[in-house]
Formats: sequence, structure tokens, C-alpha cells
Amino acid sequence: MIKDSLQEALELNRDVLSALDSDKFEKLREFLKSLIVYNSHTNLVAKAEASTLIERHVVDSLTLLPIISRFMPEARPVSLVDVGTGGGFPGVILAIALSDLKVSLVEATAKKCRFLESAGDFLKLDNQMAVINGRAEELGTLPVLRGSFDLATARALGSTALVSELLIPLVKVGGYALLQKTKSQLDQEMGEAEKRLKQMGAGIEEMVNVEPGKDETERVVLVLKKHRQTPDGYPRPWSRIKRD
Repeated sequence: MIKDSLQEALELNRDVLSALDSDKFEKLREFLKSLIVYNSHTNLVAKAEASTLIERHVVDSLTLLPIISRFMPEARPVSLVDVGTGGGFPGVILAIALSDLKVSLVEATAKKCRFLESAGDFLKLDNQMAVINGRAEELGTLPVLRGSFDLATARALGSTALVSELLIPLVKVGGYALLQKTKSQLDQEMGEAEKRLKQMGAGIEEMVNVEPGKDETERVVLVLKKHRQTPDGYPRPWSRIKRD
């Protein structure tokens, strides 16, 4: 039943999955099949129906591909950290799609990390994809990770100001953070976000409009560039970030 419904949903979305060749398409199918089974006993995503996974999570992850291609540095491989990856969106999808991308998946929940580690093994992405069980506000203070990534991503993690404080400390000077938001969210959040970005040593590089999905919600990717080192003291403890 899972195999049939998943295959049907994949075929119905073949046009938007055209960025994936046959091998990558098969890896995506295997990943989603495993996620659906694992989600039956451990919550990875809120809704694990095949059509919802593809339309809400996979397609949304793939909208980052042309943006990443534009902002990737010329030197390869390129490092990307996906904070609060949950079931692996967008990090695993990006690792499948871009073979010269080294992806670090940051997730605070150990059960989710175990699934992501197993996914890296059976997809044969273990040399391309690392799983880090921890919290971004703590990891961003560690010398081994601070300022070490070319790119950073996050989905549905919190306000623009909050996510900026978690991502920017992890990014190299000259690197970029890609925030996936709805237009209505940005309209409400940009005032506070601009102040926080200045504190982080970053600024807005571009706001990329994304074609609305089937729910017709206007989506954007906010591209942030890190111009200078983030001052010591950031990111702050979670209680301070949330309070502000």
C-alpha cells in the first residue's frame, strides 16, 4: 500500500521533480518510503501521507536548488548546515540532488537523528551527509563549528530574527543563510529581523519570490549574507533568544 501510494504521488509530481535524474529520483523514493514507515512509530513530520510529503516538504526543499546554485562558492565541495532538520527537510533532499554539497543535519531530538543516520547509510550518502544531535544556539558557540559553513538553511523554526541568530554564527564570513518563509511572515517580522542581523554581522542580500504551491501561499526565500564575524556572546542561550 505504501509503495503504491508513494509511487503514484511521485508520478503525479514528475514535472516538479525533473531536477532529479533517475538515480536521484530512486533515492528520493527510497528515502520517503523509509520516512513513512519510521513515522508510524516516531514522529518525524506532522503528516506523512505521500502526497503531503511531496507537495509540502520535497517540492519546498527543491525550490532552494536554483538559489543555492547562484550563491554557491566556486570552490568545491560546498558545506551546508540545515538547522532543525526534523525528518530531513530540506537537508536530505538537497544532499540527494547536489552531489558536490556536504550537508550537516542539526537536530535536537535523538530519535530523529537515528532515522537520519540510517537514511545516510541506506542512501549511500554517509560520506556526504553528517548528523549532529544538538541545539544550534549551543553548537554555534563551538570553535569547530562556528563560522565553518558556506551555506545555512532552516524551515519552520521560528521568527526571522530568531532563526538569523541561530544560523549566522555558523556561517563563514562571505557565506549565506537561506530562510524559507511566507511573505506574510516576513511582512510582520522584518523590522526586528533587520536589527538582529546588524548585531550578527549580516544583512539582507536578496529576497527571492518562490512560485506558490497548491495552497497558493506566497513564499519567499530570504538570502542573508554574512559580512563580518559575529560578536562573542551570540548566539545567546535559548531563553534569551525567545524572550527577545
